[in-house]
Amino acid sequence: MQRCARQPRAVSHGFTILELLVVLLLLGIIVSMATLAIGDGAERQMRSESERLAGLLRLVRDEQMITGGGERALGLRPDGYSLLELVILDNASREWQPVQDQQLQPRVFEQGLLEVVLEQEGRRLPLSQTGSWEPHIRLGNTGEMTPSQVILQVPGRNLQQVIDISLDGQVEVINEAQP
Repeated sequence: MQRCARQPRAVSHGFTILELLVVLLLLGIIVSMATLAIGDGAERQMRSESERLAGLLRLVRDEQMITGGGERALGLRPDGYSLLELVILDNASREWQPVQDQQLQPRVFEQGLLEVVLEQEGRRLPLSQTGSWEPHIRLGNTGEMTPSQVILQVPGRNLQQVIDISLDGQVEVINEAQP
């Protein structure tokens, strides 16, 4: 019997170009998805707060229509917002005070993170810089609201969300990338 002399096979060490390209492509996809999921902190906060405020307005509108409750309004400052109710102090005086409820309590933003702007009838209205809350958007017990646009924006950047409020109480968040 004759023995076949076999030559040893060449052993490859390493990866082919195709394998490296596939791994790089997968890494690129994972990194881009992670970046989209994480996003910009200020932008995410702005979107979250605008949805929260719109939800609050819808909730209070519905509650007012069901219960026929007292007078309520939304008070705005450049650094936040508060749901207000008209409190009768005595026969001669009444005062707007923040609602004392854990879900409806005043919301004040971290300094420099977000800024509130109010537009009514196409004009920007000045908002109080003091610690007190003034009523800007009235919420009636039949569902009507003061027509307005509340704008939440990131100071120094072209990021903003507009909350459009109509007279009939419709509240809509409008996404806008730049003012």
